Amino acid sequence: MSDVTATVPHANGTAHAKAYRRRSAAPPVDVFENADELLLVADVPGVGPDGIDLRIDNDTLALVARRPGAPAPALVREYDEVDFAATFRIPAGIDAAAISAETRNGTLVVRLPKAASARARKILVRPRSGD
Repeated sequence: MSDVTATVPHANGTAHAKAYRRRSAAPPVDVFENADELLLVADVPGVGPDGIDLRIDNDTLALVARRPGAPAPALVREYDEVDFAATFRIPAGIDAAAISAETRNGTLVVRLPKAASARARKILVRPRSGD
């Protein structure tokens, strides 16, 4: 981890040193399921689409995202650089070729569609002939 120290001025004229560093964190994630897909929703505030690396390898989905700190030079820097990272085991029955993702306002939504064979379906029950 790299440390940076800055002097932070206060309104009363005093100042104190504050250390800033690049942090690593697992993003908060919610997972939802409906009949057609799993939805993975992750908070990655301050990260745009170019700062997100999302990869699937066999049954593992890996998310890595980097939020840059405030652009230099900053008089006061309150935003640390953050590396978000998480991995998820993908259950059987997901159509890996159809996984898609989008980001909006700091929220990443990953759509993991179920393969047709894994989707629930209603089975028609007919009367037996001759009854």
